[in-house]
Amino acid sequence: MKEVLCPKCGIRMEFMAETESNNEGREVRYFYRCPACGTRISESTLKILRRDSSVIIKVLQ
Repeated sequence: MKEVLCPKCGIRMEFMAETESNNEGREVRYFYRCPACGTRISESTLKILRRDSSVIIKVLQ
């Protein structure tokens, strides 16, 4: 995993993920967050949808 430094304070950022569920499926957001100042840098977002008996994964970013 690459090391990402905070653009505001220069501290090494943490790689994190958060999920959100709704009626259609789930959205998973991956991002870097600075533990000191809270600055976030978005890495990617995945949308996971259930349709009938299949699963669709869309990369949004």
